[in-house]
Amino acid sequence: MDALIALLAGSVAGLALAAPLGAIGILLVQEGVARGLRRGLPAALAVATVDMSYCTAAVLLGGLAGPTVTGWAPWPQLLGGIALLALGVRGLLRAQAAFRPTDVRSVGRSGTSAQRYVLFLGLTAVNPATLVYFAAVLSGVAGFAESVVTAVAFVVGVGVASFTWQALLVALGAGLRRRTGPAFRRWSGFVGDGLVVVFGVALVVQALERCPSIDW
Repeated sequence: MDALIALLAGSVAGLALAAPLGAIGILLVQEGVARGLRRGLPAALAVATVDMSYCTAAVLLGGLAGPTVTGWAPWPQLLGGIALLALGVRGLLRAQAAFRPTDVRSVGRSGTSAQRYVLFLGLTAVNPATLVYFAAVLSGVAGFAESVVTAVAFVVGVGVASFTWQALLVALGAGLRRRTGPAFRRWSGFVGDGLVVVFGVALVVQALERCPSIDW
């Protein structure tokens, strides 16, 4: 019974973390639009992998996780913002090229499934706020970390909930892909990459404002 409760608690925690739509969520929808469900699922799996990894670290480190990660600020946020900014600008340049009448290339995103997995793994991993989140959650349900069985159940619940939500975002994009044509994919990529650029700029600005050596 304790393991079932831990599994359900982990599912709730994982869903609460995954549900807010941010830059990664937008990119996952774009994966579905550009690559389809089957080829877009590796990206969803990558995000869930990071969530499970950070949850595991929070379980093992307990109360040390939050202060440790907080001490890294603002550099992970700055790195993540730069990565999103670069990815968004690259996407915008490709989208602009796709609008040219003489350009006959596919608007699909390049790279193998393994490469897309690694890309989303890195983009998600540079957000240490996930680890802080799980450390805060576990401080309120510390009993789950006292037993190996309940700790594993909690982590599995987080992973299942996270992957389910990320896969739904990819499936949403894949559904749009099936019901629309190339013109929609070009415009959706343009809008999505523009939003990613906005997220990236916001992260960079916030990180620079938190740099102690820079007086704004």
